[in-house]
Formats: sequence, C-alpha cells, structure tokens
Amino acid sequence: MENLSDDLLIEIWSRVSYKTAVSCKSISKRFLALISQLQFIERSILHHHTLLQQMKEQENQKKWHFNFISKRKLLISFSPNLNLSTPENQISLCFLGRKFDPKLDNITRKKHVLYSRIVGFSNGLFLCKKTTRGRVYHVCNILTKDWIKLPLPPPPGTGHNKRDRVLEGFVCEPYYSIGESTKKVSFNHHRFRVVRFPCFEGTISEILWGITKSEFEMVVFSSETGQWSKKNVSCPNGLSFTRPAILPYVVAHENILYFMGKTSILVYDPFNNDEKCEIINFPSDASANDILFNGHVGVCRGKFRMACFCTLRCFVKVWELEQDYSWSLLHVTCFPPIPVRDCIVDELLMTGGRNEIVDMGTQVRAIHPYDGDVVFLQRAHRIFVGNLKTNEIEGVGYGIHGFQSLQMISLDLPLWPTPIPSIP
Repeated sequence: MENLSDDLLIEIWSRVSYKTAVSCKSISKRFLALISQLQFIERSILHHHTLLQQMKEQENQKKWHFNFISKRKLLISFSPNLNLSTPENQISLCFLGRKFDPKLDNITRKKHVLYSRIVGFSNGLFLCKKTTRGRVYHVCNILTKDWIKLPLPPPPGTGHNKRDRVLEGFVCEPYYSIGESTKKVSFNHHRFRVVRFPCFEGTISEILWGITKSEFEMVVFSSETGQWSKKNVSCPNGLSFTRPAILPYVVAHENILYFMGKTSILVYDPFNNDEKCEIINFPSDASANDILFNGHVGVCRGKFRMACFCTLRCFVKVWELEQDYSWSLLHVTCFPPIPVRDCIVDELLMTGGRNEIVDMGTQVRAIHPYDGDVVFLQRAHRIFVGNLKTNEIEGVGYGIHGFQSLQMISLDLPLWPTPIPSIP
C-alpha cells in the first residue's frame, strides 16, 4: 500500500466502518495522518450516508441489533456498518467508573435508586448518571469512550423534591450536516444542553391525579458556559404532571426536547427560547392511561411519533405529529394474543416468585427509526418485534419487568462519532 496515492488510500479506508478505520491508525504514521484528515472524515460520512439511504429503501436491509449493556440497559442499534452486538463491538459504560459496572445492575438488589442510569441520548452522545436519583452527570460517546463529568447542579428543593424527583432531558446539536442538493459535508460548532425539570409538588391526591401549572422553574446546563442556570419558564396553556415513575423517556428531536405530561406533551427549546414552552395535547382518540402505562414516543423517518398498546381492545395505535401540532393516525393493528404465562422467565424474577409479575399488558417499548411499520413490544419479561403492516409478531429476547426496570433505547447513531464539545 505504500505505493498507493493518498487520495486512493482515503477512498479505500472511507469504505470501512469507523472502528475499523480508527484501528488502522496504528499501522503507520502515514495512515495515522490520512485517517485524521477532515477529507477522510467527509468521504467516510458521504459513503456511509449513501449506504444508509439504500438500506432505508430496501425492506430486507432494515436490520437491528440488540446490545445488552447490563440486565437493566438494552440498546437497539440500526447502523448499517456497525453491529454493536458482536463481541468486538460490544458496548460498555465501564470506562465511566466502577459505578457503571454491569454487575451492579443485579436484578435482585432492592435499592433501585442506586443503579446507574442512561438519562438521554442525542446525536451520538449519551448523558448518564451514577444513581437513579443522583446529581452526578457524565456526557460520553460510547464508541470513542470519551467523556466529561459535569459540575453538580443546584440541590433539589423542599417538600417532595428533597428526593430529587425530576424529569431530565439531554439534547446535542449535530456534529455535521449533509447538503441535500450539493451532497457536501459541513461541520458544525455543536453545543449541548442538560435540562432538569423538577416535578410539581402537592398533596398525595394531587400528585396521583395530576397538578397543573402555567409557570415553573427549570435548571439548564449549557456547554458554552459550563454552568447550570435557573430558568423561569412560562407555559400559557398549562401543563399537568403526574407521578414521574410512569412518565416515558424524554425525547430529543431537531434540537427540541419533548417532555411527557399527564395529558399532553411539553415542547421546550433550550437553545433559542429557554423561557417559554408549548403544549401538544395527546391525540383525541387516545387514552392517556394507555399512553402513560403502555406507550412510547420516538422518532421515525425524521418525524415525531407516539405509539401505545390499547389494553381494552388489544391493538397498537401509532400517530405522527404534523407541523401544526395535530396528530395523524397511521396504524391501528391487532396482534395475536400473547399469554402472560409464556412471557415469564424465572431467572429474571427479582424476588424469586411469579407473584411479583403485575400484568400491565403489552407495552410499546421502542420505535424503529427507519421502518415505520416496525415497533418493539414487551410483555412481562419477553420482548417482541411487531410488524404493523402484516400483523405479525415475533419473540426476539427477554428483559426484566416493571416500571423503570429495563431501559430500552433506540440508537440512531450518526455516521461519524460526535466529539464532546469543550467546556470552559
């Protein structure tokens, strides 16, 4: 290869996966210099962008891979050139410290607040913390194993929030963008935000039935300043909150955060309008309880979607959010019945008895980011993949059961690892 030109070598190496290319840096000083060039990164992004577009168009190429970081954390990856389930690509958070050792996620431990947790994922970066109710945050890239530790946020308030009951959101701007017409790669001075949203205080009855407020406080971390700041946020239509334990995962989409309330979604832009938020009501033909207990929100084909399993009629509904914040119903699919007795694995029981299983029915746990007809479901311990077009359902794995037990996160990874923005 010493006789090949630099341009030809860049063309060759740009066709392999990121991890393979980076591992070749150690071959020689010349390879190190070539693979470190922006020209190589641009060529690699464009090549794999073309592969990804082809994969999206071919039904049999919309593959997915499970990656169990631990018994409490499951990542679903959809990268066409990086199978994270293979031994050589296996993902771990151990590089963040001993608190992230998967052995500490033992399912028999009763103090669930001591488990480490993935708080958010956005454009290739993760926000993690050492314990469920802790305030020690790490921003990391699981592919490069780069990470930073954030300064501690202000302590929680009084009353119920002494136990730090907050919703947490994480959003990072894209590292690069690809021109639709020019097909050229441009690199961005990307930033990130971490948002802590203290849950509303009230009596036990108010918390159970929901508390509505039109003004509240958020605590926001900015990567530009390296500091936390308090924001007094107004919400003209009011937001109703319920118990944080049952609220679904906070979604970051196009630099906006979507927080789930009791009957609506709070839309918050921490980059451009951090003192005001908007409200999107749940679809009128949806049950709020079905969404909170058996639903999921995510992004598919660049659009925000909501899916839930309707317990009374035993079907899955999927809606897509339009630009005017109205909902368009895409699917109403009945799957074959799934007996709960066939979905329990004794090894995954926390107390050793089947009586611990509270049958909440089937839950939608994840949405395929490219295939609009595919959802991931869970009943008790068993995980399924359901095809909304063919009404077919297939068991594909097992995970622990219960609220906030198994984190199932869809990874729409960028085509080149996102570097962590430097913090003052």
